[in-house]
Amino acid sequence: MGLIPTQKSKRKTNDPKNLIMFGLPKCGKTTALAQLPDNLIIDLENGSDYIEGYIVKANSVQELYKLASALTPVKSDGTPNPNYEGHRFKFVTIDTITALEEMALPLAKKLYMDTPMGKNFDGDNILKLPNGAGHLYLRQAVQQIISWFEKAADNVILVGHVKDKSITEGGTELNVKTLDLGGKLSNILAAKSDAICYVYRDTNTGDLMANFGDMNSVLTGARMQHLAGKTIQLADRKLNENDWEIVTHWDRIFPSLKESNE
Repeated sequence: MGLIPTQKSKRKTNDPKNLIMFGLPKCGKTTALAQLPDNLIIDLENGSDYIEGYIVKANSVQELYKLASALTPVKSDGTPNPNYEGHRFKFVTIDTITALEEMALPLAKKLYMDTPMGKNFDGDNILKLPNGAGHLYLRQAVQQIISWFEKAADNVILVGHVKDKSITEGGTELNVKTLDLGGKLSNILAAKSDAICYVYRDTNTGDLMANFGDMNSVLTGARMQHLAGKTIQLADRKLNENDWEIVTHWDRIFPSLKESNE
């Protein structure tokens, strides 16, 4: 068989395998994610006590590693994983990536100390290394943790907070909303993601909206045609017996959910 293809490859999926969602705290992201079918939410900020869903809390890198191992049926060498607990979720959500960045610091320190230049490091925080050298190992640590869960589920969702950032475009300085992460990590994760959206609540209707590039003031985007440059109504509020009910439309982001119900 030759190395060069002679036929066009077919699209394998319309679902974003790596999705980043960011927005203001308490706008409804986690509540909506709890309604995503077969989604395990890994709560790193202790903010899920009032939500019903598949939720597990983690407070350290060690706990995250054990959790990823329990979700992964096969080890990296192809042999069965004895720690696998019997259910592979379609979706795994890390809530939030902002908290994960801080939680990854001990792993980043270990990665640095595994190098010849860092073997004698006796400090507490590698981010205090000269010339910002520690940020490289923090980025590596965060990406390593995310990779554990990419092996454990079909789709990984990263939830983050929002921050305002100034950028220059065409000689003009603009203020935009972007993912709240330090250093270059935000740009690296955004580049590796299939889709990134800004989640906000419509002030008129109360509906939860997901912007994938429909607003110039937000750094978002998507590879999928059904999301690129669009704003999706992710959830709407309906009054049910004198109380508000959140109704989500995850199939608008993950078309396979609609296909599986047909």
